[in-house]
Amino acid sequence: MSEPKAAAVSTVDIDTVSRVMETLLEREGRPILYHDQATGADLAITPMTASSPSGLLPALLVAGEAVWREATGKGFALDIIRDPDTLLGYRLRAIGAGSLTTVMLAAMEATAQVTGSGVVVASDLNAVWSAATERIEHSARPSPRSSNGATP
Repeated sequence: MSEPKAAAVSTVDIDTVSRVMETLLEREGRPILYHDQATGADLAITPMTASSPSGLLPALLVAGEAVWREATGKGFALDIIRDPDTLLGYRLRAIGAGSLTTVMLAAMEATAQVTGSGVVVASDLNAVWSAATERIEHSARPSPRSSNGATP
């Protein structure tokens, strides 16, 4: 039987990211909602839960990382594991690259992209990730060259 993989060493302190994110969400004062597709219910999420490594923080950082990767080509080496005892089934264990500033700026941009009518719709974070990932993949594809005949 193999031993569980040890968590990567964080270059960015998760507790600091969590506290800063909680403070930002509290200061903005916007409601945070998660639309549960299984039940159709809109669940109110507190800033404390949203900023927790076992709450919405993994989703916020994955979406933020996609935004950052699109802008810079670099990610944050997030170490996220499945954990059925968490809000969304995932727990953030480490942030292996980047700085507090870059991680927070990217997460704040992802949060801004899912904020409409004064409400943070956390369930839309997947759409932010998907759109950024699609744009990254599209820009990486070679563009077709038009040809007007033989080229040397």
